[in-house]
Amino acid sequence: MTRCIVCGCSRLDPKGIACALCGGAHGVRSEQCYVNEDTRAKLLAHAEDLKTFGVTLEEYRPIQKSAGDKIAVTGLALQIAEALKPGALRSIILYLRDIAIPKDEILRLRLDEPESVSDALSEVREGHQDSEAGD
Repeated sequence: MTRCIVCGCSRLDPKGIACALCGGAHGVRSEQCYVNEDTRAKLLAHAEDLKTFGVTLEEYRPIQKSAGDKIAVTGLALQIAEALKPGALRSIILYLRDIAIPKDEILRLRLDEPESVSDALSEVREGHQDSEAGD
């Protein structure tokens, strides 16, 4: 299955070319996730913790189109274990939020539909507000 590299949506527009939600291009799971350097650093710093969720991070260097390129692009591949436990995806999303990865960057990881990611993140906000109010 492919997902939009911008927002993570799996739906295509009526022409079957671009993302139905944002118009971005679709990519396969193995394609590089386009996140910023801060997010990349946070993910790599928490790579061992993410393994408990069945998430493996790989840092790789794609082949350059020009032999004259002196700066190599570093990509980040995020692979989710094939058999997720019920609730595991929500746990991953919440963990990413807990380590201060912004919502837009979580969406770019293409973990699930943007609506599902947003729902999980909004449930957390409500839960935090309720638990903080009770303290």
